[in-house]
Amino acid sequence: MGISRQRAKGRKPAGTFAALPHAVMDSDDFRSLSGGAIKVLLGLLRQYRGNNNGDLSATLNQAREWGVGSSATLAKALQELQDRALVVRTREGRFLKPGGCCALYALTWQSIDECRGKLEIAPTRAPMRSFSLERIKKPTS
Repeated sequence: MGISRQRAKGRKPAGTFAALPHAVMDSDDFRSLSGGAIKVLLGLLRQYRGNNNGDLSATLNQAREWGVGSSATLAKALQELQDRALVVRTREGRFLKPGGCCALYALTWQSIDECRGKLEIAPTRAPMRSFSLERIKKPTS
């Protein structure tokens, strides 16, 4: 019945999506981000599937697809996101041949998931940062 309803109404399946909570977007930390940092954050968010927080990567090849053109801009954006506690590094990158691996990150407003032993930090039951509580506690002018 769902398919016939879609056809009758001229609707198409929406596909996948990335949810960025309003509480995060309303935070001073998010609002003060540079354009490059926002692109990288959205690129990391695009990889999040609900069960892989902590297993999000930001390689230079990925960053170029997101509109970030250089390794210096990528490094600066990742540092900016970490300084503002919007992401946390869950594994250091290692440039070894063979056996190298890229750095991995987690979104701080989601709990960190068990990622098949890839992470250097433990999974969490609760998010590292609660933006909605910060908004409630923030004094109004």
